[in-house]
Amino acid sequence: MESSSLHQSVVKTLAYFDLADYPLTKEELFYFLWQPPAISYADFLNTLASLNLESKFGYYFLSGREQIAEIRRRKLLISERKLKIARRAIKIIRSVPYLRAVFVCNTVGAQQADEASDIDFFIVTEKNRIWITRLFVTFLLSLFGLRRTGKRVKDKICLSFYATTSGLDLAKWRVADDDVHFAYWINQMLPVFDPDNYYTKFLEANSWTKTYLPNLNPAQTSSYLSKIFESRFGKIWKKAWEKMWEGNYGDMINNQAKQIQLSKMKFSGKDINRGEDKGVVISDDVLKFHEKDTRIAYREQWKQKIYAAQN
Repeated sequence: MESSSLHQSVVKTLAYFDLADYPLTKEELFYFLWQPPAISYADFLNTLASLNLESKFGYYFLSGREQIAEIRRRKLLISERKLKIARRAIKIIRSVPYLRAVFVCNTVGAQQADEASDIDFFIVTEKNRIWITRLFVTFLLSLFGLRRTGKRVKDKICLSFYATTSGLDLAKWRVADDDVHFAYWINQMLPVFDPDNYYTKFLEANSWTKTYLPNLNPAQTSSYLSKIFESRFGKIWKKAWEKMWEGNYGDMINNQAKQIQLSKMKFSGKDINRGEDKGVVISDDVLKFHEKDTRIAYREQWKQKIYAAQN
């Protein structure tokens, strides 16, 4: 029975990553197993051969998908190049007041980028200061020509997700309890700038993902080695502005920044009253601008792949 349930978990896992043409090593396969039975890594390895999975270059994939092994190798090189651009951008914005962390997410964070991909940031700000942070980050990356705008997508920074230190739990923004894309997305970020270890706090706040991904190890997930740290001057600069903008005065500045940005959104024709839309969220704790949220479609495609693989 355990072998049967393990096989189902393996198929579900490989089916999800197959949507991105991304085969997995045996270590990754165990690590990312979707709702697996309780099993140790040693027992998993002993059982793996009996599952008769196809593999190439040490990567495992669904039957008939051998070509994605080479695709993954290309995507790794592309993602590494784009990560260098991300690091340059982060060095520009790391001294913005109230900016606490920057995680590289989506395709670059998961090392699944193709040549046309943009570079997505998940930005953590101090509570009650999200609008100040967003205003300065947007201005600086626009000034340096690094921000994604209009048709300028390739190698540009997408600033579509912000959360405050008190808004890290994203459970309410799931499109389903088992929002497979959201669960994996949360656990595949790279905490490139994270001096106060907010990625670990972020994973703890989203412990609901452990229901579906119990083999994930938060310490391993957050152990990105090439982190960027505060510069000495930047740290002094940031603290000085935060001291000036503390308390009620800072609340007023944050509200002014909010009104400026909301007015700009309205002027550009964006609908800022999206009701129950979970793709676009505008609040004082979370700013999420995924106007073409593909999670529901992604979930359906995932189910179709599972069905095809099992029949």
